[in-house]
Amino acid sequence: MLKRIGLAAFAAAAAGQALAQSAPAARPPPLEAEVSDVAVLPAPGPHWVLLLDAFGGGEARLLDGDSGKLLGGVSAASLSNINVSPAQRQIFVAESIWTKGNRGDRQDMVTVYDGKTLNLAAEIPLPGRVFMGSRSQNFAITPSGQRGYVYNMDPSSSVIVVDLAARKTSQTVDTPGCALVFPFGEAGFSSLCGDGTLATVTLGAGAPSLTRTKPFFDAERDPVFENSPTDPTSGRTIFVTYTGLVHTVQLGATPQFAKPWSIQAAAGFAAASADDRELAWRPGGNQPLTLHRATNRLFVLMHAGGHWTHKEPGQEVWILDVAKQTLIKRYKLEKPVSNILISQDADPLLFGVDRTGVLYTFKPDSGEVVKTVKGVGGLLYDPAA
Repeated sequence: MLKRIGLAAFAAAAAGQALAQSAPAARPPPLEAEVSDVAVLPAPGPHWVLLLDAFGGGEARLLDGDSGKLLGGVSAASLSNINVSPAQRQIFVAESIWTKGNRGDRQDMVTVYDGKTLNLAAEIPLPGRVFMGSRSQNFAITPSGQRGYVYNMDPSSSVIVVDLAARKTSQTVDTPGCALVFPFGEAGFSSLCGDGTLATVTLGAGAPSLTRTKPFFDAERDPVFENSPTDPTSGRTIFVTYTGLVHTVQLGATPQFAKPWSIQAAAGFAAASADDRELAWRPGGNQPLTLHRATNRLFVLMHAGGHWTHKEPGQEVWILDVAKQTLIKRYKLEKPVSNILISQDADPLLFGVDRTGVLYTFKPDSGEVVKTVKGVGGLLYDPAA
């Protein structure tokens, strides 16, 4: 009986194998042809933020502040400076490279990237540029995105005017004893000078004109932060000194200066002095100031320290009403940060970066951390502003 069952099973298996061999082989699915395409970014959101390492980490990174997701990046050589034109939807990088990496022939240029695809759009050769990190005012553009200003120090202080539309440099303006660039509209720019004055360059059809104001701050004992917030469209700029004096300046052919006031006095304390033995609340950091233009609210990173501690990161954020010269609120940060930026929409977010490169997204009125992104830190730019 067992033999018969075994023979039957064997016969059935053999029949199945023969049937499988006689059946036609299954055809593989057809291969789809590869199609090359380029990803396109959507329109910039109000909470997008662009970050560049203080000394240039090889890339400028674009992030969505709401989700914390990396949207893309563009190349940026060491000690580069970047800027954005919302009008043209382009990203500009003022940078220098060498043909052999760290040696060889030097090439200075403004590199232009398309803001939709982040693809290279153009390279504009420069006659030179300054090497200086952590200052957004080394390279500025006009609100229209038609003209750029590159600060240079070879062989002396000057500003290279770049025609971004024509993709060429147009002229170089000497700014002896003065540095950095604060544009006002399409008409020209101002620079800070070593004697506490403000140099103003007005550009027109003819030769540029340069005028200088009287000193408005003590450059020796109480300098101003270079990374002071400015509105390139209106020319309104808020310079803050190391002791915490606020100078509101309306830039233009003839700059207008408001009477300075003290951050500490606005909070009910005595104004801080330039005495390095005096412990007081003082502004500090690499990018310690940011202004929400619509509400006229100034956000300042503050720390407890003596004079000349202006590079110390902020332990607190102070919110001040610039028009009323009053303190609205102050709150302690969970961790000190060195750079801050407020978005310019009606429901803004406050961004902060610490010295380890961590990006924090805060609710601006309370300091509550709503998002943390590691390893992206650096100087902050608003691509939608």
